[in-house]
Amino acid sequence: MHRQPPPMSSSSTAPLVPESALLRVAPPAEEPPLRRAEQRLRELVAEIDALDSGLEALHQELERFARAYEDSLAEPSEEVNRAERLLRRLRTLQDAIAALTRLLEQPPPSAEAPRRRSDSTSARTTPRAPTVTPPDEDEDDEAAFREEAEEDEVPSTARPALAEPEREDEASVLKRLRRRLARLLHPDLAQSDEERTRLDALMVRVNVAYEAGDRATLELIAARVGAGEPAEALTDDERLAHLERRIQVLSTAAHSLRQQRERLRATATARLHEEAQRREAEGRDYLAESRVELDEELHGLAQDVRARLRQLERAARALTLLRNKRMTTLPERAKGRKLRAFDPVLESPLVRQGVLRLERQRATPAARELARRLEDAVTQEPWQVSLTLMAFFAEAAGRPPPGLDTSDAWAERYELLRELDMPEAPTYDQALTRLPRHLELGLRVMKKEVRFGLQLREAELLAAVPLALQRADVAERGRSVLSVIGPQEQCKGCGEEVLLQHLLRTRGLDELNGMVCPLCAHTQKSYWLYSRSEGQEALLPHALRLGTVVEQGVRLAGTSVGFQLLPEEREALTAAQLRQRFVDLYLQPYGVELAPEHVRLVQGGHTLDAEAHVGRGSVTVKIAPEAGQSETQVLELLRARIERRFRPDTAR
Repeated sequence: MHRQPPPMSSSSTAPLVPESALLRVAPPAEEPPLRRAEQRLRELVAEIDALDSGLEALHQELERFARAYEDSLAEPSEEVNRAERLLRRLRTLQDAIAALTRLLEQPPPSAEAPRRRSDSTSARTTPRAPTVTPPDEDEDDEAAFREEAEEDEVPSTARPALAEPEREDEASVLKRLRRRLARLLHPDLAQSDEERTRLDALMVRVNVAYEAGDRATLELIAARVGAGEPAEALTDDERLAHLERRIQVLSTAAHSLRQQRERLRATATARLHEEAQRREAEGRDYLAESRVELDEELHGLAQDVRARLRQLERAARALTLLRNKRMTTLPERAKGRKLRAFDPVLESPLVRQGVLRLERQRATPAARELARRLEDAVTQEPWQVSLTLMAFFAEAAGRPPPGLDTSDAWAERYELLRELDMPEAPTYDQALTRLPRHLELGLRVMKKEVRFGLQLREAELLAAVPLALQRADVAERGRSVLSVIGPQEQCKGCGEEVLLQHLLRTRGLDELNGMVCPLCAHTQKSYWLYSRSEGQEALLPHALRLGTVVEQGVRLAGTSVGFQLLPEEREALTAAQLRQRFVDLYLQPYGVELAPEHVRLVQGGHTLDAEAHVGRGSVTVKIAPEAGQSETQVLELLRARIERRFRPDTAR
């Protein structure tokens, strides 16, 4: 079935409304340029205030953090820097020894026929030591320190010296402008009625602008009055131009403040502060954790230093063997003469010549200056004086004594000194990184041996130490050092673990060395030396001058015999004890048949009783008439038997 379409509604058949009849909405009226400029100016002033306040707060916060960082981490950071500089020094010495070793391992030059005189001007073919000029350690270390400090230092948070933006608030500016204009435009200043009327009108405009907060109008009026121009009605164009100039100035200031803020945020201090805040949010303490990390790093560096010190000691011994072998295997020329020895060790700028005869060395101005510095430092920095004395005694001994023969021994004896009377001194590891200018870890040649260790930087400075030791407090420090450089053993007399003291049990007729316990004076060992004294024995003259060993003289038939004792032992010495020493060291060992009671001691013209205290001065040995021998006969018998003491097949 076909359906009819539904009828159309009346609305669908209504005619369309013409387009011209639609309601048009006008766009919002555009703000005038003057008002937009005023709004922009207010926004800039607010932005500058916010930027400046934020910058000041950030600056203060970073300064506070920098102070906390400095208080907590500056010292360990400096210790790490010093340890790294010391490691660079040790690596330089290792490289130098390696270079010298390579030179010595090269085959020696072959023997050549004698050159004619005309050939003397030809170029020499003898190899030369590497011309590696040692850097001035102080300058290089300082330069390296400055470079590292610039990289690692917490940068200053000081703000750049840029033009300061307007800091005065708007109300204060308006008041200031109004007061200024009131002084210039007050009607009482008028000279005529017409002038008074004009000034009244201007003051009305000033007051209206002030009440409206119209700073631009006040500034323009002030500018015109100041320039001597008539301050009549201001046009909008003039006010707009003035506002645009202010906007430009303030925009530049705002840009500068934003740049300052970004630069401040980019500093190392700001980055560290940001990291500290991040860790704080996690419940951690950045400064405490950093301190632990620095301490661990410093411990690792100290272990590295100790290991390299031992490596350098071994390398110096190996270099000595190689050098001596090279010097003894030089080829001979045609006439049996050896080629001139080329010694790269002596020519190396990193190896200095040792001093074998210190007593012959004169004090240079530099040595005298060092002596004065040591005298000044003995109370303020006793550890520096102690290290200087240890270096001096190590070199003066020729062969270092047991307490100074290795870097580990140095560390042990220095720490013992620190425990005894230098509690405020740095540890040995720290002291090596803070060495005074006159000390260095370096190489030196002593006769045929190359030695590595702590030494005075220049050989001429060794003469400074005897000069400084003439001062009482430096001498006291010297006695402390001498007391800790001997071998460590358990005393057979008192059973204590002690550092033995060397002395000559007797000298004159015989020369018998002894190692004695400093606590009970028990003689741990007696021995003779048949070569030049080295080691602890070579330091005996210093021990006598400083009073760690004293000598009691005895005369037998005009011949002087000395007995050396510890100071405490000498203070308690009796005639019986001194006589017993004479018996034990001369009469009994050499089979002189003389009863002890026939030996008498005379001092000051009086025979000493057995328990009498032996005073200062020499003592004379007298033989009793009933002994059947004179002093001269006993002396000659002793001389003869001492001369033949190592001939067991010879009858006494």
